[in-house]
Amino acid sequence: MAKAYAKALSDREKLEAIEKIEPSVQALNTLAGKRFLSVADLDWSDLKFLVEVGDAGSLREAARRQRVSVNTVRAHLAKLEHVAGEAVIHRGVSGATLTKVGEKLYHAAAALARTALDGVDARDNGLLEPGVLTFGCTEGVGTSWLTPRVAALSNRIRPTTIDMQFDYDLKRDRSRGVDLGLAYRPPADANLIVAKVATIHLMLFASPHYLRANGMPNSIEDLRKHTIVEQASPGYNDTAIDLLLGSDRSRSMTSIRTNSSLTQAYAAANGAGIALLPSYTRAITSALVPLPVLPQMRVALYYYFHAEAKDSPVLREAVDWLRESFDSAQYPWFADQFVPPEDFHRYQSHSDGVVSLFEHMMDRMSPGTAQSRQ
Repeated sequence: MAKAYAKALSDREKLEAIEKIEPSVQALNTLAGKRFLSVADLDWSDLKFLVEVGDAGSLREAARRQRVSVNTVRAHLAKLEHVAGEAVIHRGVSGATLTKVGEKLYHAAAALARTALDGVDARDNGLLEPGVLTFGCTEGVGTSWLTPRVAALSNRIRPTTIDMQFDYDLKRDRSRGVDLGLAYRPPADANLIVAKVATIHLMLFASPHYLRANGMPNSIEDLRKHTIVEQASPGYNDTAIDLLLGSDRSRSMTSIRTNSSLTQAYAAANGAGIALLPSYTRAITSALVPLPVLPQMRVALYYYFHAEAKDSPVLREAVDWLRESFDSAQYPWFADQFVPPEDFHRYQSHSDGVVSLFEHMMDRMSPGTAQSRQ
């Protein structure tokens, strides 16, 4: 008994010494004057980590169970303490224990969790907003390739709403605001699950009427005699044309510059000039013809989602849909190896998966606007 008491005392002394060196996470700008705290004041994405720590007894074990880093757990607890105005856990050599405020929040949050698991919202576990799948992607791929397919995803995850957000700023990391995202540059957050989904090959395209009026360029030198329709936006490689034609090219070569790939494609299809577009453009419209001058440019496309949401049935369905949409076995223009557009028909004749979004819009445009540079 005496030895056990001495050991307990020794552990307590160690705990007190550690707490003096490494105090609990301090509240930042607390809600001064707020007398009562309710779980309604707090974010469930933070509360669930408190529940996990309470059940696991340590931050490290809670992080392991949630498959996130310890720093992520600390960050969520710090947000709780910011709102509560005081610490919600004590940390020591034997693990983490809840403070009085932490215990009250733990019991209230645990009860809410049990209610949610018993209710109809269980399939939404892990989503940023219950009942809504927020999907973010670049405007080009989102408009031209995924828009014709999003109805199929909607049918698979009903009654969940799809909030489809297009982005023109490719530099911006929007991973915190979406459940599932597509990007040409994978986000740096270590707590995201990131995987490559496709390779986008870039080619030069022009309308048949533009080529009749200006001739077909067969070399880089020929291109200098033509008009260019450019896409330029944050994060987009708007120097691609400079790399191809040289930075000393005449600026008057550019007839239209836009941050929208859809506008760029429409302008080129209507005879405004030559555009650098994804090779799959030929799979969705006949209004643009690929040019024999191949720049051999390609870029990897990645999808990402939050690791803590990996078990969400809705998210799993969305990821499966995304993989199917870029399946290189069915759509070989997304494979790492370049497939010439003239070979696309071999695959399209055996598949009804290619949706020609522009077939009834672009292909009916009057070609009478093409201007010759001669």
